[in-house]
Amino acid sequence: MTLKSGRYFIRWGRNSCIPLKILAPPHSRGWSVSRLALGISATIFLATFNNTVYGDADDNIPSDDTPQSSLLATFNTDKSLWQMPIRHLGEPPPGIMRMYWFTRYDTRFRIVSRGPRTLINFFEGDYVMRANISDIIADNIWYNLEHLFGWYQVDHSTAQPVEHLQEPHPPPDAISSVIKTAVKYGDESVLKYFLGRVLSTLSKRNAADGLIATTASCMVSALYEDDVRLLHITSLGNMRALLGRPRPPDASGVVKYDVHVLSEDHTPSNPAEHARIAALHPGEDPIQDGTLLGRPYTRALGDGTLKWDSEVQGKLHKDYLGAAPDPRVKTAPYISADPDVSTIRVLPGDFLVMTSHWVGECLMDEEVVGLVGAWFHKHSATHLVDVAPATPEPDPPEVIEPRELPVDLKEDKTVMYRRWNVPKRFLNVMPTPTAHVAYNAMGGADTELRDVLVQLNPAASGGNVKAIGVAVVFFQ
Repeated sequence: MTLKSGRYFIRWGRNSCIPLKILAPPHSRGWSVSRLALGISATIFLATFNNTVYGDADDNIPSDDTPQSSLLATFNTDKSLWQMPIRHLGEPPPGIMRMYWFTRYDTRFRIVSRGPRTLINFFEGDYVMRANISDIIADNIWYNLEHLFGWYQVDHSTAQPVEHLQEPHPPPDAISSVIKTAVKYGDESVLKYFLGRVLSTLSKRNAADGLIATTASCMVSALYEDDVRLLHITSLGNMRALLGRPRPPDASGVVKYDVHVLSEDHTPSNPAEHARIAALHPGEDPIQDGTLLGRPYTRALGDGTLKWDSEVQGKLHKDYLGAAPDPRVKTAPYISADPDVSTIRVLPGDFLVMTSHWVGECLMDEEVVGLVGAWFHKHSATHLVDVAPATPEPDPPEVIEPRELPVDLKEDKTVMYRRWNVPKRFLNVMPTPTAHVAYNAMGGADTELRDVLVQLNPAASGGNVKAIGVAVVFFQ
C-alpha cells in the first residue's frame, strides 16, 4: 500500500484538525478507557514504526507483467477471474499460514502487522468508498492498540520498583474496550468533521460533505495475537466472521469442521437488537418489514440521517441540498457505531472466514465453512507453494451437494438461491478459497446463472447481485 491514503489523512488532519484517540498510560494494573485523549494522524505512526501495511484499493497493484515494489512484493495477482484482482499473501504475518481475499464492488480490505500482532479490517458499503473511512477507522484501531500494548511490554531484564511492574500482556477486556472506543469515536469524529464543514459556511460550497455523511458502511475486524494465540473479532453491522475448527478424523479418515460464529448480527431480525432499539425508543415502532427505518442493519459507520436530530436535518434540507427529514425519525440516534468484540483462542488447523453480508444471504454459515474445508482438503498439498492456475477438472466437473460438505448442516434460511429458483449445488474448481466461496455464492454449479450474475452491477441488478467480499485466513 502506498502512502497515497497517508497523504490524504495527513492533509485532512492539517486542514481541519480531525482528532483521533490516543491512549494515556495506565497508572495501575487496571485499564481505564476514560484515559483516552485526543491525538493526531495514525498514518504517521504506521509509517514510523516499521509496520507492514497491505491494501486492496491502490492503483498500483502489481501483476505478473509489472515490477513489484518492495512493500507489495508478497502479492501474487490473478486477474483472469471475473476480471478482478484476487490476491493472496505469500509471506503472511507471524502465526498465519496463508491469507487470501477477494473484493468486488463496495468492499475494502486492509491488513496491518507488527511483531506478533496482525489486524485485518474488512469494510462494506459506499461510505468507506466515498469518504476513505476504511483507512481512518483501521488506522485509529491500530494506533490505539499499539499504544495499549506498549504500556504492557516493559523491559523486565533490569530491576524495577514493584509499583512500576505491569502485567506482561493486556487482558482481553482492555483490548475490547480500546477497540470499541477507537471505532465509536473515530466514527463520531468523521461525522462531526463533515457536518462542521457543511455548516461552517452560508454557501452550498461544502454541501457534498453532508451528503457523503448520510451514506453508511459496516465492518468486521480481526486482531490476531500470535504470541498468545488469541483472536479478537470486532463486528459492526451485518458482516460475518466464522471460525472453522477441524475435528479429529473419524473411523474412515474423514475430517469434519465445527463452526464458531464470532461476529454479532446487528440486524432488525436479531431479537436482542430488536429489544435494544425498542427500549431506546419507547412508543415508536421503527422496525418494520424486517428493517430499521429502511435499513437492514442496526449499527453502522456513518448514516448521519439516523444519527442527527431533526433540527440538524432540517437545516441541511433547507440550506445544503439535504433530503427532506423522514417524519418517522423522532428520537435520533437510531443507529449506533458501538461494535461488539468477541475473543477465542486459536488452535492448530483453525481457519477464519470473513464475508460481506450478501454471502450470508446466499450461503449458510455451515456451508461457508464447509466449502473452505472442502477446498483445503483438495489443495492442502499445494496451497502453501503458490496460487497456480486451477488443475483441469473433469468435463463436466464433479457437483457437490450441500449434504456432502464436511460440516453438520442446519436449517437453510438463506434466500438468494430460492429467489433465483435454482437448486443449491456447488463446484470445487477455483484456485483460491475466496474465489471458491464467492463462486459458489453466485450460483455454484449453475455456471450459466453465475456468468449472468457476474455481468450485473448491483445498482442495476434488481436485487439479484450485491457487493461481495471474502477473506480466508489459515492459522498455523
